[in-house]
Amino acid sequence: MAEEGREARKAILRAAREGFAARGFYGTSMEYITRNAGVSKGAVYWYFPGKWEVYKAVVAEEAERLKGIVLPPGLELPPGEAMDFFLTRGERLIDIFAEDPVCRLLFVHLQLEAMRGREEMIELVTTLRASITEDAISVIEAVFPGNILTRRGISHRELVNMFVGILNGIILNIELTITREEARRNWRFLIRSVLGGIGNEP
Repeated sequence: MAEEGREARKAILRAAREGFAARGFYGTSMEYITRNAGVSKGAVYWYFPGKWEVYKAVVAEEAERLKGIVLPPGLELPPGEAMDFFLTRGERLIDIFAEDPVCRLLFVHLQLEAMRGREEMIELVTTLRASITEDAISVIEAVFPGNILTRRGISHRELVNMFVGILNGIILNIELTITREEARRNWRFLIRSVLGGIGNEP
């Protein structure tokens, strides 16, 4: 792809990202994206068959960016570093969502539409969640092998789902009912309470 083409595609995704965050998928038209990207309608359709493909590209790009921060490729985590790893990654995510309301709104809109029963949104949420969960499970299994978790009545998958669910709740409330520092403190308390207890088991 030529440099001019890459820049046009970036402009389209940038305009779409802002539109989908502010207006949601159904409130953002292709005309809005075209106008704010500063490209022709034909240019948009050259890169994307339709608005749904633009939306999926925006969400996938955002999800990959976040996943790359939390679970970088080739990650190998020694058991002794588990606590610090989960503390710092959670806090980094909290900082990103606090500093980037567009990113946060993108995922809020996606979850709202899924909650309203929009099948395509449910499928997208499920796919994104599964991708993140599977990567996180492999890290958790390496850190807590064997039956360390099952003795506590929880599986690796359930532990990951618990962390993701709680982190989602914290992120959704940043600057609404809790400050960023309160969000970080809540995350630190959770990680130290759960992983600290598991790590101290014989």
